[in-house]
Amino acid sequence: MELNKGVWESRTLRRRAVSPEDVGFPFAAQAARLTRQASGRADETVALITDLAPRQLDAATWLKRNRQAWDIETGLHARLDVSLLEDLCRIRTPRSLWVLGMLRRLAPDPRSLLNKWLFWKSAKLHRRFRLSYSLASAAT
Repeated sequence: MELNKGVWESRTLRRRAVSPEDVGFPFAAQAARLTRQASGRADETVALITDLAPRQLDAATWLKRNRQAWDIETGLHARLDVSLLEDLCRIRTPRSLWVLGMLRRLAPDPRSLLNKWLFWKSAKLHRRFRLSYSLASAAT
């Protein structure tokens, strides 16, 4: 049992070793059925496939990684879609999409690469100033 968006949820993972021919996916080594149960909601069942053998990926680790996969959706993608309306973009040529995607990630947003770099530079400068100030004050 774990708390998910304010609702207690139970997740059950049933897994087994498979061959690529069994499931129709190249390189498949393991398949699982994940069932999510929460009060007030209908049970949800999804299928999962991985190329990792059962000895390489146990059920507990698989559940943890499945939960972490949503960090991408709720982090970067949600920010790009909500603040920059990325899903409404009508550009379809691959090179243009790539360039526009890079520009959006550099846009002046608190979590953008540009702001992270500027913060890092200012913190580095601040440390250097603090150090030189403390050396100067110690000399007097």
